[in-house]
Amino acid sequence: MTAPAKSGAGKVRSARVQDLDRVAALWGAITAHHAQLDPLFTMRRDADAELRELLSAMLRDRDAEILVYDVDGDIPGMCIVRIDRAPPILEEVERAEITDLGVRASLRRRGIGRELVAEALRWIAASGVSRVEVQVAHGNVEGQAFWRAAGFGDFMDVLHKRL
Repeated sequence: MTAPAKSGAGKVRSARVQDLDRVAALWGAITAHHAQLDPLFTMRRDADAELRELLSAMLRDRDAEILVYDVDGDIPGMCIVRIDRAPPILEEVERAEITDLGVRASLRRRGIGRELVAEALRWIAASGVSRVEVQVAHGNVEGQAFWRAAGFGDFMDVLHKRL
């Protein structure tokens, strides 16, 4: 499962157990970026072990895929995708969700994110699922522009209230 990036420097592939520390570090950086947008995204200081366990569980889950962009063993980008199943009261009972996508800040705007998403969409299609969702923070202007340029559009508004 490889796809050359337009930058020509690396390839998209499925994550392996030996990648988990680097993927966890990148996921932490992505979360820190989002925490700047809204404190709701602030990661607990003691979350490292749980983060690694979540990633390990995803590697074992046939309905999840962690994709990485590999440049000679360095992993500057990652994408997490999963398939969700709804109760059988709806006609469409399966959907995919790209839950996380991130590229190291110094390597953004080089096509790495687009290549990761393209591979995620191929994985979803091969799974037989015909719809994919992403959630993007309202204040994430860069993320909103990226996903809209990739063909994603409005579906639901997620409203919240602090008590």
